[in-house]
Amino acid sequence: MDKNLLFALDIGTRSVVGMILKQHADGKYEVMHMKVMEHEERSMLDGQIHHIPAVAKVIKKIKEELELETGPLQKVCVAAAGRALKTVKGRSEKDISAVSVTLQEEVIHLELAAVQHAQFQLASMLDEKSNHIYDCVGYSVLHYYLDDQEIGSFIGQQGLTASVEVIATFLPRVVVESLIRALREAGLEMEALTLEPIAAINVLIPQSMRKLNVALVDIGAGTSDIALTAEGTVVAYGMVPVAGDEITEAISSEFLLDFPVAEEMKRSLYKNDFVEYTDILGFSSKKSKLEVLEKIQPAIENLAEKITKEILHLNAKPPQAVMLVGGGSMTPGLREKIAEKLDLPTERAAIRGIDAITSLTSSIEQTGPEFVTPVGIGIAARENPVKYVTVTVNDKTIRLFEVKKLTIGDALIAGGADLSKLYGRPGMGLMIKVNGEVKIIKGSLGTPPQIIMSGKEASLSDEIFDGAFISYIAGVNGANASIAAKEAVKEHVVKTILIDGEPTIIETQYYVNQQPVSPETLLNDRDELISYFPDTIEEVMEIHGLYRKEDTPTFSVKVDGKPVQLIRNKNNNIYLNGRDIDRASNWDDGDHLTFEAAGDKQVTLNELLDVLQLNLLQSCSVTFNNEEVSLTKPLFKFYRNGESLMEDSILFLNDELNMERTKQQPFIFQDIFTRVDIAISPRPGETLIILKNKEKAGFQTEIETGDSLELKFEVLI
Repeated sequence: MDKNLLFALDIGTRSVVGMILKQHADGKYEVMHMKVMEHEERSMLDGQIHHIPAVAKVIKKIKEELELETGPLQKVCVAAAGRALKTVKGRSEKDISAVSVTLQEEVIHLELAAVQHAQFQLASMLDEKSNHIYDCVGYSVLHYYLDDQEIGSFIGQQGLTASVEVIATFLPRVVVESLIRALREAGLEMEALTLEPIAAINVLIPQSMRKLNVALVDIGAGTSDIALTAEGTVVAYGMVPVAGDEITEAISSEFLLDFPVAEEMKRSLYKNDFVEYTDILGFSSKKSKLEVLEKIQPAIENLAEKITKEILHLNAKPPQAVMLVGGGSMTPGLREKIAEKLDLPTERAAIRGIDAITSLTSSIEQTGPEFVTPVGIGIAARENPVKYVTVTVNDKTIRLFEVKKLTIGDALIAGGADLSKLYGRPGMGLMIKVNGEVKIIKGSLGTPPQIIMSGKEASLSDEIFDGAFISYIAGVNGANASIAAKEAVKEHVVKTILIDGEPTIIETQYYVNQQPVSPETLLNDRDELISYFPDTIEEVMEIHGLYRKEDTPTFSVKVDGKPVQLIRNKNNNIYLNGRDIDRASNWDDGDHLTFEAAGDKQVTLNELLDVLQLNLLQSCSVTFNNEEVSLTKPLFKFYRNGESLMEDSILFLNDELNMERTKQQPFIFQDIFTRVDIAISPRPGETLIILKNKEKAGFQTEIETGDSLELKFEVLI
């Protein structure tokens, strides 16, 4: 076969399309020959070949018919059906309470961990007996979250948790392998492989247009395949298990038609305003397009609803435009319904045929949308063939299906690496309360993985190549937070004081959960730490066992045989730098603290009187000749061994005392002379005058406190 000729096969659910394309010198392609043949039995299901010999038989017939035009055909370009793809959501998260995300590499790691989570989700959804190996053929980020709030990017953001949600697409490897076996049975070798959605996108949406968010929907017989572009690449694939047959079955049911007749009637609706048919009872009828569409409107509505729902699921929002290809796209009213449900202008949803392929030179009459995918398969398989890349990951050989740029992250996922444990986690933090203030102590950071590709340091985002040797060592988790009591406070104070000449170090004191601890004690999560520095002499004496409590022993005597308890205090004087102070005084670094004991304080009779609440003496205060005079008389007399005691007489332990109550007599003028010395020597003719409060009185006149007394001589006339 001419090297400029391409043989492409589109193996669909109901039919197989074989096409010969020729590439001209200007790079454009031309469809030279085309054959379409339906399967004789149900040998295809959900995009996977279920009966290899039956499919191979159809392929062989198409090959033989085309060979009549081109000569022997040995190699063919094929596509794996988009309907075989599995699309699953995945999510991963990272604790960023200790340190925020600062590198794009960390974001990629989170995305890939989410892809792996999607892979686990897919495995859990599959039948337990399924042994299919699924290769990831693409993913797109749906959302970034910071503390469960959606955010544009969490790089550099402060919070507790960063997470990412992706939608990932997987293709079962058996789909490709069964394709290869069917081709071999038909005497063909697979020249190149692509995916059906990629094939259609490559010819309708060139790379320059992929910055736009466009949905391409290939509506076939049994399924509708969906692919989405954005940011310069294909970001997602999907499939819904309804398509053109849904409409055919509605027509068949509504008008009692055999399925092939209903299919023909459906196709004629696209170009004709009236359709004629004969039902299974043999009655012939003629209906207008509007009558037929009115009857099948619920089926059209259902198909549009399921297609748009999947687009929104994959894209998270309406795309900028929708391109419809495949035979089912020609269903009248479907395009308008899809635009309506996506809230797009009708002109933003378009049916595209092969005449819209700029790289194709028109040469055949068939230009409908059902031929876009076969053309795309040939061109995409030639220009962007899918390959298998073989790499070694930690001595394990891995084969990857290359439908996108493959990275080390893809290889690690395929090799079974647990990406959630690839980066070392930060150590656990501590939450403590220090002097009433809550503090968070962070653990140390984990380390990133060590990745080597073919002898050079690499990262998760580096592109791999066929034959690459990749080795990796997972990062090490960070150490848990650890902090001593003295490290948790703002300042640990250390001072020296000389106590009776001996240097003594005084430092900040610590209590954890109300228990005294050393400065080096390690704190636990939720501990409550109280710290203080002993600024006063009292606190210094307490913490160093120097606290000298007042010595207050009891002191007992007997009064008339009855015991009386007295208190004898021990007097200690405290000096700071030679100055007498009290215990509440503050001190400073280098101060001298000394103690001096003044001995036991002696107990006198006066203290006994205080305890007994007695007054030893009766008193009276008067003025005599304009001078203050105080007079006293004993009320009680105390004797020890017959000896009379005074108020200041010292008492001894276990003294036996006797108390005598004296007869209480009023004070008289004459008592004044016990305190005042007066020489009585009157001159001739003078008479002694005695006055009390300016009135005449005598020596026996009673006096009281406050009285004014006078004694004088006068000459009486």
